[in-house]
Amino acid sequence: MAAVPLPTAVFLDTSVFAGQQYDFESTALASFVPVAKKQGLKFLLPDPTRREIVRQIHDRSREALDALAKARRQAPFLKKWKHFPPVTKPSSTLSDLDAVEWEVGRIALAEWRAFLEQLDVAKLAYDGVNLQEIMLWYMSGTAPFGEGSKRKEFPDAFVVAMLDAYARKNECVIAVVSADKDFRLACERYPSFLYFDTLPRLTERLLADPETIERLRLAILEDMSELEASLRARAEKQEFFHLQDDYTVKETAIGNVSVREVRIVAIGANECTATFEAEIELEHLLKWIQWDEEHDTWEQEEWVYEPASISGTVKFALDPESSKVKAITSIETDMTLIEISGYPEPQQWRSGASASC
Repeated sequence: MAAVPLPTAVFLDTSVFAGQQYDFESTALASFVPVAKKQGLKFLLPDPTRREIVRQIHDRSREALDALAKARRQAPFLKKWKHFPPVTKPSSTLSDLDAVEWEVGRIALAEWRAFLEQLDVAKLAYDGVNLQEIMLWYMSGTAPFGEGSKRKEFPDAFVVAMLDAYARKNECVIAVVSADKDFRLACERYPSFLYFDTLPRLTERLLADPETIERLRLAILEDMSELEASLRARAEKQEFFHLQDDYTVKETAIGNVSVREVRIVAIGANECTATFEAEIELEHLLKWIQWDEEHDTWEQEEWVYEPASISGTVKFALDPESSKVKAITSIETDMTLIEISGYPEPQQWRSGASASC
């Protein structure tokens, strides 16, 4: 079996950096960078995320300075400690507080830029964002929108839309790392997103050995019943039409669904994305107007058997203990309008007698 493709792009939510206290030399970030470089990962930086990171860096810098000022007030003897930070002399144009905030902020942002310089960064703008779709998410409470304070998660919604546009344009799988459960729910809708709740989980996945990957693949292939049932349910809601306008599809009977081929295309933390090929047994009751040599006409019906081949992408959730399939979180298929090309047997419909299944 060929090696399972790894994600080719990665997105780190602000919660990841906040969890590391914006220490860009932390163990989690420092161990991730060389692995990401070795794998050639594209580091995706949507504009809303970039702005939020810069804002949080400034806020944390200000909070740290406030803590120092409080320490000076509450413990004045600290000024005799030679390692205690002195008050910076202000310039002619800056107040004392502004000068210190500017210097600390400059250092913090320099660390952020140095972190980015180690990676192959792709900055994402708003070009591929569908505002109407985002408003539909908002009105329906679809993740990342939710209840209470999560009701107005527009920055995260923009990020999700930007990542989806990038994945579609580049036909790639994106590793999404976030501690935000609403972000996880949003990711479940997209087979091209692989969700990781921590950065070390992604790093571990990137370093996974082939044996581990094969065990996960076998766990996915062990039971296809839920996928087959989901495809059958989708077929029951589909519209069928005949390639000849003379025939109308009056009714469709759906039989067995068999998944012929499954290829694991990406594995995340407790989840897996796969492509598949399947066949659905279908019988269609066709209706048409028949006529004879005397130009008499009558309505005719006949059942026609014609299976349909479909393909798609499915995302499975895996049980963290057993690595068995726990649920299907999303499916995308090419099953929209299914065209029928078969015809009733001539010797049957010439008689004018209606046949039954």
